[in-house]
Amino acid sequence: MLRFRTLLIFSLLACGFTACGPQTYTPETAISAVHADPSGVVGRFRMTVKRVGWKDGAMYLDSAQDYRDPKTLIVAVDGATANDLLHNKPQTAEQYFMNRTIIVSGLARRVPIIWLDDDGVPTGEHYFQTQIFIGDSEDLKILP
Repeated sequence: MLRFRTLLIFSLLACGFTACGPQTYTPETAISAVHADPSGVVGRFRMTVKRVGWKDGAMYLDSAQDYRDPKTLIVAVDGATANDLLHNKPQTAEQYFMNRTIIVSGLARRVPIIWLDDDGVPTGEHYFQTQIFIGDSEDLKILP
């Protein structure tokens, strides 16, 4: 019964915050939703970019400076899509995206990240990031 009441209260609060309409997730609500549904959450996500990173040709837009922080939401953008987004832009990705608010449509999932030692060998330890995967450049919009 306590669990039901807690769920009901949370649902009413969430309904109040979202006006019971189509939900746009914040980093906090997206991470909570993904923890509740390990298969992932499809939706719209709104965040301010606080860090831009690159790895293996892919671009990562982070909601916080520390990408290892479990409260950080990360938008994973493959290289071709990153090129489309930055095409004809005179700025670097960092200059273009930093401190801008974006709306992203895609799939958010928890992704295990394997720790590597100094030689690049997996240590057997890992942590999780919550990442949003988008299909193409149309799935990411910068708000004015």
